[in-house]
Amino acid sequence: MLPDPTPEEPPGFDGITTILNWLSWAVIILGVAGFLVSAGYLAFAAFTGREINGFKGLIISIIVAILATAVGVIFRVFV
Repeated sequence: MLPDPTPEEPPGFDGITTILNWLSWAVIILGVAGFLVSAGYLAFAAFTGREINGFKGLIISIIVAILATAVGVIFRVFV
């Protein structure tokens, strides 16, 4: 029968985990802020005919949110 090892943090790794948690919160907050700013710009740009810039911002902020979520899941798998 194969052994089933359980992962555990190395000693002194608590500080790095805290920093990574803070960074993930910062990325999520910035992603939401970027989404709101882009949505506001899109609404304002509808009057001037520059909707494509607001749309690009929305797409980028959605991609950032997806990547931030994926990094959290990957981090939990390996640590």
